[in-house]
Amino acid sequence: MLKKSWSYNYKAASKALYGDLRLWKKPDQVETDDAVAWATAFWFWKTNVHPNAKVQQGQFGATTNIINSGECTGKFDVKLAKKRFFYYVNVMKAFNLTEKPIDKGCYN
Repeated sequence: MLKKSWSYNYKAASKALYGDLRLWKKPDQVETDDAVAWATAFWFWKTNVHPNAKVQQGQFGATTNIINSGECTGKFDVKLAKKRFFYYVNVMKAFNLTEKPIDKGCYN
């Protein structure tokens, strides 16, 4: 079973997506129903990540900080956040993207 998000995320997502508390009452739907998983991921992105000014400036680390703040605050080893950025750089290269990746916003 995947690690669950905080219940307030399920409550807010459920109200925004369905107008009720179905995800808060039965959060396993996010894990077991692909459509629900995609809907909640997109909801979280457009509600919590994309509007952030640092994300808008292209700071990949800011995205990590919003989604997995423990990697940035010292609760976990920051090596995880650095590894995540390394993967991001490699994906950009694989797609021949020439924009310079910015790791700011997390461990720096």
